[in-house]
Amino acid sequence: MKDDPAHFQALALSGGGFRGLYTAQLLADLEQHLGAPAANFDEYFAQAEEYLWPSGHDNRRTPWKDVVTRARCSPIWPWMPGAGGLDALKTEALKQGRWRLGEDGYVEKGPFPKDKATINVSVVNVKPDTGETILSLTPRHAGESPVVLWSPKPDVTEKGRKVEDLDNFSSTHGTLYFWVKDPAGQYESAPPTRWLADLKIRHQVEPAADKRRVILEATPRADLFYTLDGSNPRDGARYEAPFEIGATACRLLVFARAGEASRSADFQIPASGDKTVHIVDTRPARLHNKRIALDTTDRVFAVINRFRDQPGTRFKGVRIEIGEGEHTVTIRFQEREVTAAVMEGIVNSVRDVLGETDAAISIAIADGIHFETGFALKEFARIAGIELKPGEVTQEE
Repeated sequence: MKDDPAHFQALALSGGGFRGLYTAQLLADLEQHLGAPAANFDEYFAQAEEYLWPSGHDNRRTPWKDVVTRARCSPIWPWMPGAGGLDALKTEALKQGRWRLGEDGYVEKGPFPKDKATINVSVVNVKPDTGETILSLTPRHAGESPVVLWSPKPDVTEKGRKVEDLDNFSSTHGTLYFWVKDPAGQYESAPPTRWLADLKIRHQVEPAADKRRVILEATPRADLFYTLDGSNPRDGARYEAPFEIGATACRLLVFARAGEASRSADFQIPASGDKTVHIVDTRPARLHNKRIALDTTDRVFAVINRFRDQPGTRFKGVRIEIGEGEHTVTIRFQEREVTAAVMEGIVNSVRDVLGETDAAISIAIADGIHFETGFALKEFARIAGIELKPGEVTQEE
């Protein structure tokens, strides 16, 4: 095959600087010229590995820029003179797991060492009333009957307790370690996987005679420390019971720690009787302690259209539902913050794949939104149809 000039010319594509759909078009062109789907590119991957990688069995990693340079300079590689076709081939090799791209810009060719037994941990639900977090545990590379052991300490391995229900593992710990074992011995166990809870800190202000009482809570349960004078709450008073404050406005800083998980919170408590939410238009702002439901398609796209071009507006704890009834498709982003542009891409892609371009859309946001400005926050509240209350908005100085 490698002596057939027609095949060398098949990938003679030009045009760098492509992204997104242009990459997909290049791959489609490759398939058309080669007469084979991308999944059958093994021969072309092998040629690249033979001609464009450094010689020697142990030279598995090489800078991608060096691969591109060799492709341009080597007379053995005449069929892909520009970066366009080669980048398209790299995209497909990465997608198929044939190559791996490191953060340092190096590309490594396979075959790779055998994967070790490990686990993916995702949050299913959080119960503020009990402090429990419900986790879904998915073993990987662990055979047909994996055994999962857990502990709040790093030295879990054989000393850990066995997980009985992988789909509904409940815990009040802020830090957990999971270790996976393949009883058949086909896969070696990887080091324990650490999971840290995304601590949620809540405060409540209640009247108490001529003063007010502040109640602090955290989910999962955590040790809490606080200050009222603006100093670092890590060094503040330990929260043991509700405490009293006066009638004037104050700033409450809280630090929570549960095992290795930690979180800080900044609450502006207004003066007694003041229900106004004070927002400075020019300062960054965060909306929290409020579950937001964009429950109609038009409201979802009103938010997307307004914030599509604002990458600094980031949504956390997003759940997207596409369709209705038993045919609903649900996508959760767990702890990953996403932008409006990402949400739009997911919605449009799933609609296209399902062949339902007008499927109903709803989005729930459970863990807050960061805005570049207070004005953007007020715009979101207006579009989403929500009322802002004291304690739900914090702003940086």
